Amino acid sequence: MMYSIMLYMKTRVTFRVADDLAMTLRSLPNQTAFVEAALREALRESCPACGGTGRAAGSGLRVSNLRSQSIGPLSRDSALQLKTLVALARHAAATDVRLERARASSDIDFIVARGDTVLTRGTLPTAKTPGEARSWPS
Repeated sequence: MMYSIMLYMKTRVTFRVADDLAMTLRSLPNQTAFVEAALREALRESCPACGGTGRAAGSGLRVSNLRSQSIGPLSRDSALQLKTLVALARHAAATDVRLERARASSDIDFIVARGDTVLTRGTLPTAKTPGEARSWPS
């Protein structure tokens, strides 16, 4: 008798999910236990992007000034790669995109960070001459 009373002490919560996620969830043997465990894990730490508020601050991304870094004009391809990098940083709720001239070449080293946490780092290849296009490494 005690088990049946305990069973009904939980609060029902309803939310919408994508169809494919709903189908996957329905295939689980114990949906409630899975969702409870996932929510407990997700709520264990506050979100680094929003600090637990549920809303990410808009446009808090700082990008290094290329002119102050003695980085000359970019080729069209390099500019598009940089634009894509900044879009990725915004999507990841990063706060900084640090750019500087690579030591051994004319390429641009970058670091994408959220606060003190480095999310990714790498090098943007630049064209040596306006007609010489280079692509991202695979």
